[in-house]
Amino acid sequence: MRCLAFLLLVVFTFHLVSAQAPTEVKITSRVPNQPSPLQVRCQSKDTDIGMHTLYEDQEIHWHFHRKMWSTLFFCHFYWNSKDRRFAVFDLRISSNHCKSEPESIMTECFWEARPDGFYIDDGDNWTKINDWN
Repeated sequence: MRCLAFLLLVVFTFHLVSAQAPTEVKITSRVPNQPSPLQVRCQSKDTDIGMHTLYEDQEIHWHFHRKMWSTLFFCHFYWNSKDRRFAVFDLRISSNHCKSEPESIMTECFWEARPDGFYIDDGDNWTKINDWN
């Protein structure tokens, strides 16, 4: 019984510590400015990052601490006549795409918006995740 209680304590502590770990999301525009630059609006349930105009090679980034059970940030992207909305960080699935260095507790989700879609840096290369609608 003591072993089970200890195991539960370890698991709970791990979730508590990982939930408090900082996360950085960065979105970089790699789309041409003509006829119009990229427009991005990002938010979570609690935080609105706001609407941003990103010219080619400009970026926005923000930091946050993950909540213990769920954290979700989504963005709506507008470029020319195209638009796309998707989660740029979802605690339940972001470990598959975001990276963290072994010596750091920081998780990094680095995105690029390109003319053919949206890519994320997995640490080794850029992987296409979404197309424009």
